[in-house]
Amino acid sequence: MRSAAAILLVGLLLAAGCGPTRGPAPAAVLPPQEVLAAHNAWADSIQHIWSRAAILLNFPASNTQADRMQQDLDGHLFLIKPDRLFLHGQVLGQEVFAVGMNAEKYWLWVRPRVNTVWVGARGGPGERRFVISPEDLMSAVGIFRIDLKPDAQAVFTVGERHYLLSEERQVGAVRVPSRRVWFDRTTLRPARVDLYDEAGRRLLMAELMKYSPVGQTPVCMVYRARFYGDKEIDVVMQLGAVSLEKMPKPALFECRVPPGAAVEDIDKER
Repeated sequence: MRSAAAILLVGLLLAAGCGPTRGPAPAAVLPPQEVLAAHNAWADSIQHIWSRAAILLNFPASNTQADRMQQDLDGHLFLIKPDRLFLHGQVLGQEVFAVGMNAEKYWLWVRPRVNTVWVGARGGPGERRFVISPEDLMSAVGIFRIDLKPDAQAVFTVGERHYLLSEERQVGAVRVPSRRVWFDRTTLRPARVDLYDEAGRRLLMAELMKYSPVGQTPVCMVYRARFYGDKEIDVVMQLGAVSLEKMPKPALFECRVPPGAAVEDIDKER
């Protein structure tokens, strides 16, 4: 299930690679509270997204990591804060995967090899059977606020071209990362988001590569991501015809089982 779910999650996101893109080095160094305040003000300016999406997948074609295949897909990305997301991809007009979530459930549908829908409840025991949980997946899109609790274990460092916020959790006697976010020092926009599991192992490396204005609001148009699970899956997603005004239809965020598809409840004990 973990690798099949990864194929779905792949479509969903977004970004990986070797590190944030370089640019001219800024001079001034801002304190952490100013960086996060600027990020949150920008994140709050985006409440929903309607977009076309061109998706390039690179994934294992068999049980060996070296045997890989590549696929180009056309689709859409729809998102409404705080918890509704839908991404799908198709080849020659035929849908081959869809991933969605709302406040109550999340699902992944993949075909033609399996033609199965995996469904789970938000907050249910099956969430961690995916490569990353739905909540983490939404976080990786980069347009959500970062509000640190007063007792949060976090480290803020300044690099040549980026600020790095490293959020951590205590595991036994050591602290391990839970999320790391790189902010471009010039624009203060997220340049990369890394997510980790409870043991500090990296689940996703996501790079937000190119921003363009939609009206007066900068929006990331190109994501590159790597998902780590049983096998690595790489995805590049380029958004087009992006609208921050056009509201996605509510019906998009309801789980629908395609004709002939099998259904598996992720929350059931295996």
